[in-house]
Amino acid sequence: MNTDLFDRLGVPERIREIAGYDLFDPDLRTSLDAICQRSAGLLEASVSLVSVVLDTSQFIIGSHGVAGWVAEAQGAPAEWALCTHTVLTGEPYCVVDGMTDPRHLDNPFLQMTGLRSYLGVPLIGSGGHTLGAHCAVDARPRIFSDVDLAVLTDGAEKAMKLLCAYRYR
Repeated sequence: MNTDLFDRLGVPERIREIAGYDLFDPDLRTSLDAICQRSAGLLEASVSLVSVVLDTSQFIIGSHGVAGWVAEAQGAPAEWALCTHTVLTGEPYCVVDGMTDPRHLDNPFLQMTGLRSYLGVPLIGSGGHTLGAHCAVDARPRIFSDVDLAVLTDGAEKAMKLLCAYRYR
């Protein structure tokens, strides 16, 4: 793993905040899945996720359309996950076509899944840290619209409200 990436993602306060949520609660997971299903439907995207990005991995806590090894693993290595870029910038991150985007030509996640386009928005925790992302990913290249961004932003806000209800006391 890239040590610079590990250092940037492994901020102790950020990791502690993520650890403060009951991410395995089945009711939380069901509610986050519903947010993802809504976002995927409105964006007509094949996949939507709510995930947190830890120091070395992306952990999917809500999803729609995820299959294969990604579903089994419930995530991906942080250096492969497009959501990592959303977390590192703390801003929406967009990939129109991962097969032609020089930032992602060698990305194993895109190569193995056949997914090509991505739009993700940050999940901002109460401590001000970017904890993860709510995203839409598609198997076709696409230009995302302001409406798409608004749908994901709304979903991210709903996801954070849900997460706050599942904080350990």
